[in-house]
Amino acid sequence: MLPTTAYDDTALLEKLQTGDENALAQLYGQYAEPLTAFAAARLSSLEEARDIIQDIFVHVWQERATITIKQSMRAFLYAAVRYRIIDHIRKNSTRRKYQEQIAHLPSITLSTEELLYARQLESELHQAIEELSPRIREIFKLSRFEHLNFAQIAQKLGLSEQTVRNQLTTALSQLRIKLDKLSFLLWWF
Repeated sequence: MLPTTAYDDTALLEKLQTGDENALAQLYGQYAEPLTAFAAARLSSLEEARDIIQDIFVHVWQERATITIKQSMRAFLYAAVRYRIIDHIRKNSTRRKYQEQIAHLPSITLSTEELLYARQLESELHQAIEELSPRIREIFKLSRFEHLNFAQIAQKLGLSEQTVRNQLTTALSQLRIKLDKLSFLLWWF
């Protein structure tokens, strides 16, 4: 497909910003296939590439009112794909490193006392989580138990990523305070 001109990009962006779903469909029809090919050439699977492209178009739709294009829609979308690929590779690299480190850890056997301490701490952690405000608790659980990242949580709950970051920071701060007190008490006894 031929790239659009700056005028076409501007007109398409204006339509998109007014909530015109046809503009999104046109944008997707024009760019999804070449963007997917671009991403697939840099990733280990076509599925990963498709997921990244879908995420970008969802993000474009959700942020349509605030998106500003400095060069062209094409340049904007390719830059977005590059950044998502870098994030994806970084995240998978970190995950692999942790898996390798865990695989090399010696097996640990706990004494009965240590096992009781661990169970008590786990119980207190769950209690402390339940004492968080409902929204903060939901964000914490999505992050720590369902392993969703900020963007995924924000999308799922209809919040900004910064709000999710702030709420998670609040949750961790409150839990740290409660667990520090608890661990001191358990250690003392």
